Amino acid sequence: MPEKLKSVITRRFLFGRILLIATIFLLAMPAIAAAPANSDEQVLHYLNHTIEWHGRVSSLDQGSVSSNEILFRDTIRQNADQVLHLAFAAARGQAAYLASGKTATTAPSGDASKLAQGAAKATQRVTEIQTQLDQINQQIKDATQPSPDVLSARRDMLVSELNLAKARQGVLQDLVGFTNSNGASGDLLQKIDELERSAPAAQSGAQPASTAKPASTASTENYRPESGGILSLVTEMFTLTGRLKEISTLTDQTADLQKQAESLRAPIHAELLDAIHRADALSQNKDSDDPKALEAQGHEFDALSARFNLITAADIPLRKQITFLGSTQGNLKQWRTTVDRTYGRVIRALLIRLGAIAIAILVLLGISALWRRATFRYVNDARRRRQFLLIRRLVVGALIIVIIVGGVVTEFSSLMTFAGLITAGIAVALQTVILSGVAHFFFMGRYGVRVGDRVTIAGVTGDVIDIGIFRLYLMELGGDGKDTNPTGRIVVFSNAVLFQPSAFFKQLPGTDYVWHEVALTLAPDTNHQLAETKLLGAVQSVYAKYSDVIQKQYEVLKDTVHFQIPAPQPKGRFRFVDEGLEFVVRYPVEVRQGEEIDDQVTRQLLDAIQKEPNLRLVASGTPKIQPAA
Repeated sequence: MPEKLKSVITRRFLFGRILLIATIFLLAMPAIAAAPANSDEQVLHYLNHTIEWHGRVSSLDQGSVSSNEILFRDTIRQNADQVLHLAFAAARGQAAYLASGKTATTAPSGDASKLAQGAAKATQRVTEIQTQLDQINQQIKDATQPSPDVLSARRDMLVSELNLAKARQGVLQDLVGFTNSNGASGDLLQKIDELERSAPAAQSGAQPASTAKPASTASTENYRPESGGILSLVTEMFTLTGRLKEISTLTDQTADLQKQAESLRAPIHAELLDAIHRADALSQNKDSDDPKALEAQGHEFDALSARFNLITAADIPLRKQITFLGSTQGNLKQWRTTVDRTYGRVIRALLIRLGAIAIAILVLLGISALWRRATFRYVNDARRRRQFLLIRRLVVGALIIVIIVGGVVTEFSSLMTFAGLITAGIAVALQTVILSGVAHFFFMGRYGVRVGDRVTIAGVTGDVIDIGIFRLYLMELGGDGKDTNPTGRIVVFSNAVLFQPSAFFKQLPGTDYVWHEVALTLAPDTNHQLAETKLLGAVQSVYAKYSDVIQKQYEVLKDTVHFQIPAPQPKGRFRFVDEGLEFVVRYPVEVRQGEEIDDQVTRQLLDAIQKEPNLRLVASGTPKIQPAA
């Protein structure tokens, strides 16, 4: 290759490189100075607000909701995923829009546009030179004319020119990238990426509305306020109140987010309309014969097309997002209507339940008042009256507790099952106590035990002084059976002794007398008719003093029992014994006058024997008065 040609190529390369660098810096300075004002704070605020709103929707009512509400909840969550995904798409479109440095709708012009056109031309020039270089290499390989030296010189020159074109292309592309990055507020895209990484739901992207899986496929059974108790209704009322407040707050946030999206979209949408009008105007001026005018018009069409794509990339996601936000507001309003309707049902059920409990308690108190009046009117015995009033308090109190518990508890059947198990355990543990309480009511029956009755329990004889709900109190009596006196001790028995196998002795109902007998052994040759007349007459003379009292008790006994009982009268009978002839007299005595009556009977018998010489007692047969067997 000639030295002259090489020096020419070298000078041209150096001059072109210097001229390129100077031109680039001269063009870059106005472009940088003319960068539009940054609004990345507004974009980032909007994106942060969207992420916060999405998090609130995702945590919306994580507890169980009714099947009527689950459709609204899942639809709102799906819309929230779409809104979040579109928010990042709109933010990236905004970043590109801000990077363009344009706020008007006219065709792109100025130094920044020239830099972009220069970069495009540099790329085209690199392609042309590479094509020419490939052709020369093919000619050298085929050894065609012109001579190989000329082809080699042309190839070296093209190689130098290609290096210069590539250097120019790299510098212009770097400068265009720097201008775009500076126009997009520096690290706006980086901040958007960081926010996307902080929102896991936005990284995977939102699924299409038609194929998105529901957030929850399991629904709980609809709550029925009519079957709930007061506790359940109050709990549900507070739950619904919190849900209504949460839905209201979310509705306000959704409306606020929609206003922000509309505020961001307003200037973009206005510029989009201006670009469309500009394109329509250019379309009307396309009939021209001037080649330069046609070329300029073509460049303007290309610039408008690029600008239109840039604007729509930021406008369409915002428009879709506004649509999803409007749908979300509609679903929130329907959800609130459903919750309001359920809340009203809960309030009505609660008022009805409270009213029913109040009415039931009032009716029960009325029955209690009637019970009390009937007790004072028809029960004359003070002790019996006190027992009936005690029973009234126990029954009324227990029924009031059952009514209140039944109204407060939700699952009354479950409560009854639990109460049945508890009752069975208590019955086993307190068997004796329960039997004592049941026996108390037997003692109060028609043939029951009364205060003052003389009873014998487990070999202990005494007078009843009190009958409690669980215990029976006796004043112990001691003696040989005929002559009994208080021992000064109180014997306490459990009422459950009534159900024990041991004997339980008490007076006949309505009576207060017992039978005593006296046996006298007479000589074998005694006139039995005379003995019967004298001895039985002596006993009857004593009995006549209190016979009216015994007769009255006998009349009461006849009205109480339903079978015939012989009238109580003194009776005598003879029987043979080894010592002679035994005459036994059996007679009724009052329980508390037994000692005095026995003393009088003894005196009258002795007087009768002394007055009648034919009545002789056998010495070995000493008379003895004792209770009749």
